[in-house]
Amino acid sequence: MNHLLYFNDDKISQDQILISGSRTEHLKTILNIKIGDKIKVGEYLGKVGGGVIEKIGTEVQIKVKVESDPPGKIPLRVIIGLSRPKVMARLIADLTTSGVQHIDIIQTWHGDKGYWNNDIFSESGLKKAIVKGLEQSMDTIPPNIKLIKRFGPYSNDVLPTYLNNSKGYIAQPGSEHSLKVNSKESSVIAIGPERGFTPYEVNQFIKAGFEPVALGKRILRTEVAVHFAVSRFS
Repeated sequence: MNHLLYFNDDKISQDQILISGSRTEHLKTILNIKIGDKIKVGEYLGKVGGGVIEKIGTEVQIKVKVESDPPGKIPLRVIIGLSRPKVMARLIADLTTSGVQHIDIIQTWHGDKGYWNNDIFSESGLKKAIVKGLEQSMDTIPPNIKLIKRFGPYSNDVLPTYLNNSKGYIAQPGSEHSLKVNSKESSVIAIGPERGFTPYEVNQFIKAGFEPVALGKRILRTEVAVHFAVSRFS
């Protein structure tokens, strides 16, 4: 972790926190903390700053002072076709690190519906991936994540509303247009699962106002495509 992210439940006073569990082990074994050491901290949904180690035992007591705003977000929504849970866990953490505002994970024809039963899509699973991303980027504000299990109503009723004040793109290998963006403009980018979107799904995006764009001349894995696309908006 590049900073310790703490939560309201960790507070024992306005400026003191008590850390336990895996975070304590990380502080003791990886960071090798000692009494009086200074570390970087951030309050979940709040500000960032520093802390001083006060006590070390089975729990670690830290005096904290958080006064600075976390880094700003990219005005971007990333729509991802449901993929393998391990891939989704990495992408949620990485997109959180990148600072995107919104993540929609959507059921598509080529996405295995059984994936939804994986722990990554539980409240605790999502939180674990998000915290990993926030600690990496020294951020405290999570992206808004939507889990969409029915493509039809979503494509008809929701997708068009995303483009009221944003530019929309759908990644499509072989498209005659390449992805060219204005990083300051609010945008939406849709990227399919490993086997891609079906023609029907592509048409639904186009119907909603999304522009098909190519991410280079090669067909990329979902994970690579997401990272490539988001880097263009950073």
